[in-house]
Amino acid sequence: MQDVKAVVDELLSQLATAKEVPADAEPAEIITDSLGQMRFLVGLEERLDVLFDDADQVAFDLGSREALVHSVEKLLAGAGL
Repeated sequence: MQDVKAVVDELLSQLATAKEVPADAEPAEIITDSLGQMRFLVGLEERLDVLFDDADQVAFDLGSREALVHSVEKLLAGAGL
């Protein structure tokens, strides 16, 4: 499996470019709505080759990049990965 931090950083950079904000902005400045969260989630599924069954219940911690990585790791653990 790919490095979760690297995947999160890559996705944030991609989403930041689309939103025209700096690539190193905090997650809450990049993922600002439910559509942004869905795009992030789909990007995770594609890059990590996983499907999350309970995606409707995902609550990412957007307080910092480290917190977001931790949220993704918890989501992966919940999926048995």
